[in-house]
Amino acid sequence: MDNSNVHKIWGERRRILLTDQTEIDLLYTKAGTFCSTHRHDNKINRFILISGEVVIETEFGKTTLKPNEAFEVRTPLIHRFVNVKDSVLIEYAYVDYGKIDPADIVRISQGGKVIEGVEMTFEEVRKKGLLELK
Repeated sequence: MDNSNVHKIWGERRRILLTDQTEIDLLYTKAGTFCSTHRHDNKINRFILISGEVVIETEFGKTTLKPNEAFEVRTPLIHRFVNVKDSVLIEYAYVDYGKIDPADIVRISQGGKVIEGVEMTFEEVRKKGLLELK
């Protein structure tokens, strides 16, 4: 199992469980950030908000999650999450058939931060020297 923590511009992913058909992660997100806009061919994502506030955007609209609410993204729906507040989520991903494939992601645009009301991708933030170092 890959137990490594992965740091992203929007926060951190901590792997809890990985099997052939399931992965469960804790996501610690930062207010004013967003993940990449993407889709999966086989993987289904269920986001369960523990604390904070997150907006899940799909091609059909936006859903605001408050604590103890969940939202499921079925394949091949294009989606991203936008972090309104610092938040903690459980991301439960699974497949109906086959195995979880780490390469099962098609990115349409990069994740990033909202700076002075403007969405900036990771690359734009990096080029401007606005990345927070920890």
